[in-house]
Amino acid sequence: MSKLDFTVAVTVEIPPASVDELQRRFKKVHYHPDGNIDASAIPEIQLWLTPNSGLPASIPSIKDLPALKHIQLVSAGAEKALATQQMQAYATSPGNATLSTASGLHVLSIPNYVIAQMINICSQIPRQIAVGRSTKRWHSAQEVDESGGEVYYNRMTKGKTVGFLGYGALGRETARLLQSFGMKLIAANTSGKATPQATYIIPGTGDADGSIPSRYYSTKNSKSLEEFLKQSDVLVCSLPRTDATAYFLDSQKLSLLPKGAVFINVGRGNLISSEELQKALDVPGALLGAAIDVTDPEPLPDNHFLWSHPKLLITPHLSGDTENELGIAADIFLANAERIAAGKDVYNKVHFARGY
Repeated sequence: MSKLDFTVAVTVEIPPASVDELQRRFKKVHYHPDGNIDASAIPEIQLWLTPNSGLPASIPSIKDLPALKHIQLVSAGAEKALATQQMQAYATSPGNATLSTASGLHVLSIPNYVIAQMINICSQIPRQIAVGRSTKRWHSAQEVDESGGEVYYNRMTKGKTVGFLGYGALGRETARLLQSFGMKLIAANTSGKATPQATYIIPGTGDADGSIPSRYYSTKNSKSLEEFLKQSDVLVCSLPRTDATAYFLDSQKLSLLPKGAVFINVGRGNLISSEELQKALDVPGALLGAAIDVTDPEPLPDNHFLWSHPKLLITPHLSGDTENELGIAADIFLANAERIAAGKDVYNKVHFARGY
């Protein structure tokens, strides 16, 4: 395989095997995980692989990079990079350089987390463990079940409906895996229609044409959204952080979910405030439980009232802490370089105006 005719900079630490692969595939690689790129190399850099915080602070302006074609982040989100002065200045008058995320990077871990937490809540496994530890004896279903309905340990998943609020890389891979559970799968997105998967796809994962959900609903249409929520026995949220998604959910919207529903959020914590989530969880006989890997605020402060809620499982935003995560990010970087060389648009392109 011939070398790609690009000079690249890598200012994030990636596995040695990935460094070797990039050096094999590119004309020249400046590998400086500490961010200290020699000033003499700056004018020739065409592609840049960076942390989620963006370019090193030593680069005052993107327009100081005359050969730059593309910046690749190693994160699935772009909000930290977009908040930098470099990006904000560039967004007001963008040139030809593009920006992309590593969306698709976490499809081998976060969908597994979603399914694990769904099973945890439906089978009330955390409560069984907690009661056993606290009482140090064999316990009954009555001591565990807090559904407000018929008392039993396990809720059936077969035949239930999973609603995906946001249907990007994470939602698509979760949907693919959940097909084997015999569950009905629906999705809500901006358009209310199936769309091709525009993100990088790890072979064998995802839903490239969006054909898995049996129906789509629009988040822009209140009646459509209401219909979607009323069907979602399990609501899986993986929306990005944007102005449109901030506090999109509240206790009133969660009250539309069927009795005994499960709420899971692996997108961004500000989808719903802590106060509104608590209200929804406190309604007797409503939510069976919730699992959140993201919080509002984040990190969740010590002794915050959500930490001890009996219906809530909280993890510290680590569901995407994937084995070989940065190796996968390097694979996405290489795939995008191949697309640029072929005159194609990059995977996971960030639109400056939208913020994602």
